[in-house]
Amino acid sequence: MRYYVTWAGRERAVELKPVGDALVAIVDGVEHPVDVASTEEGGLLNLIVGGASYTYGCRFEDGHAVLSFHDREVRVQIEDDRERQTRLLTGGGRGGATGAKVKSSMPGVVKELRVAAGDTVAAGAPLLILEAMKMENEIRAPVAGHVVAVHVAAGAAVEKGAPLVDIEAPEED
Repeated sequence: MRYYVTWAGRERAVELKPVGDALVAIVDGVEHPVDVASTEEGGLLNLIVGGASYTYGCRFEDGHAVLSFHDREVRVQIEDDRERQTRLLTGGGRGGATGAKVKSSMPGVVKELRVAAGDTVAAGAPLLILEAMKMENEIRAPVAGHVVAVHVAAGAAVEKGAPLVDIEAPEED
């Protein structure tokens, strides 16, 4: 499957394909041998690309992968072929200043709610903790605004794409 990955204002087409026992990432048509493995330290991942090794943590927030390195965080927009086709066919956008409908990017269990309907949140504020594959993922607000709906409760199991929280951007004067 092809993915469209956007970071630092640039979109790249990425395709992962197995080659024998190895994995190759094709980025904008250029092949890169890759390997990804979990480390034994607190759920971190180790990515090896062309001999260079990168250790990072990863969580997902409203369609973004947030990669945490020792000295910085990088937010990466990820869209697969199906999501892109659906967005293009329905005229949907990738979010905007009018608000956001935060959906689960993976199946999991809501461990903790940190907001309620009526709360005001800043962009990046924690909304809830979602446990998936024995890892806790902090789901954050993609935009600033007012929480208009919380669709889940602590302890609820959710599927990928399930609505979690709706945020409405404040009206501008």
